[in-house]
Amino acid sequence: MPPRPKTTARRRPAPRLPPEQRREQLLDTTLELVTDARSFDDVSMESVARAAGVTKPVVYDFFANRGELLAGLIEREEQRTLAELASAIPAPPWLDQDPDDVLKQAIETFLDAVQRNPRRWILILHPVEGTPEEIRSKVEHIREGIVRLATDLLGVGLAVRQSSTDIDLDLVSRMLVGNAEEGARLMLQRPDDYPRERLLGFVDWMTQIIPREAPYPVSLQRTLMELGPDDPIRLLIAERAGRMAAGGGLL
Repeated sequence: MPPRPKTTARRRPAPRLPPEQRREQLLDTTLELVTDARSFDDVSMESVARAAGVTKPVVYDFFANRGELLAGLIEREEQRTLAELASAIPAPPWLDQDPDDVLKQAIETFLDAVQRNPRRWILILHPVEGTPEEIRSKVEHIREGIVRLATDLLGVGLAVRQSSTDIDLDLVSRMLVGNAEEGARLMLQRPDDYPRERLLGFVDWMTQIIPREAPYPVSLQRTLMELGPDDPIRLLIAERAGRMAAGGGLL
């Protein structure tokens, strides 16, 4: 009897999924490929199909080409990133909290988001080889929105603390955002050396660098009650808090 011909192993077909779940699966797979390799260069319609356990036509059913696939990934991660960042920012006015506590809670919420979704934040915080210019522009747009919001938050917080009015808010905001980003990178890369508790301890130290006249704790509510309707500090708080509310969040 002649030997039976060898058969090649066939890939088990992926289970059927509703269209929206399949699209999410393909984007999840793309995110995994990018963050595992720290590069966009090797991401293709074929590599995504292979990793997801589907055929290439399935990928093309949802994305016309590689560019559309990557754009879909970045759009999704941008929306989720902004939602997580928005949850870290208290809605104005944060009536009964001291500004130092507001700052620490915001950074703590941010670090928790990084820990929950490390792949998303690797994409945002770590330059990845072959990153398309459109993606770099979106990341920069997100960061500029954060800086603008941080500037208004700090302006209100410093007014409530009765800190010096000659502080360069733009520079302080950029340094604060940069420190938060670097802390998140360290936490992702070396979690044993840079746990969140160490990073939050550094935030406590930073809040003590800028002098404050109002004793701790002091709240926005108490400050507004003590100020007259035409007091410059009250007007500054109203302007910045109103701008944050009108802006509808980060951007």
